[in-house]
Amino acid sequence: MQNSKFSEWITIDRRSKKAFDIQIKESMKALIFDHTFYYQDLLPTPDELATTLHLDVDYVMSAYDQLIRENHIKKTSRGYEVSFLELTNYFFDRNTAIYDAIIALGLTPSIECVRRAVIELADGTAKEMGFLHERRFLYINRIYKGNGIPLIILENYLPITLFPDIDKRFVDDLPLNKFLQTTYGISAQTSHRVTRAVNLSIEVAGYLNEPAGSPSISSTNHVYDKYHRLIDYGQSHSVSSYYFQSMINRFAMAE
Repeated sequence: MQNSKFSEWITIDRRSKKAFDIQIKESMKALIFDHTFYYQDLLPTPDELATTLHLDVDYVMSAYDQLIRENHIKKTSRGYEVSFLELTNYFFDRNTAIYDAIIALGLTPSIECVRRAVIELADGTAKEMGFLHERRFLYINRIYKGNGIPLIILENYLPITLFPDIDKRFVDDLPLNKFLQTTYGISAQTSHRVTRAVNLSIEVAGYLNEPAGSPSISSTNHVYDKYHRLIDYGQSHSVSSYYFQSMINRFAMAE
């Protein structure tokens, strides 16, 4: 069953010089971004919406095509549905593994490895990250997805002194916490996360299927085991309009 409320909420200004398809697209995006409609909500068919708006169906199809290219909606066996998935403070305010958080959102998680390598950091760089003695690390850069949609790109630095032969034993698509616990008996106990609003670089934007310069949340995370050892240093990027807006509001209040 299609969502008739989309048709009820979408408005067209016939006096505007803005093309009808652009008006439809912008109206739909506003409904999605302000949480009137959510991930996997169904849209009316192009014919239904065109009839409601008293427009040629080509305008609606053009708007839908643009929204699909921008990853805000998608066409599935159910019809046209919202594909925009918003990450909230859940990912950033709790000591929760990203993989588990994706499951908690009701999505099917998957991991794509972009790069894996053993690296040696300069003394100053390692100390800035919080590592007092470790200098050799397994570096992994992976994209975490929900239902196939890129959600977060995460870099991890894992000290080889704590995890011998990790470069040979690590499995690229396994959740990190589960791997460390089952393979080495080391579990994450506490973490310290710092987040800030940034604009996506061209490279990171490409991984997340977003335009370069899009607002995003950058997170730096220090993870410690029960002995208070730093077992993982991570840096992530994720697009979330809700969280980005909350950051802007927080900064405005501070000023």
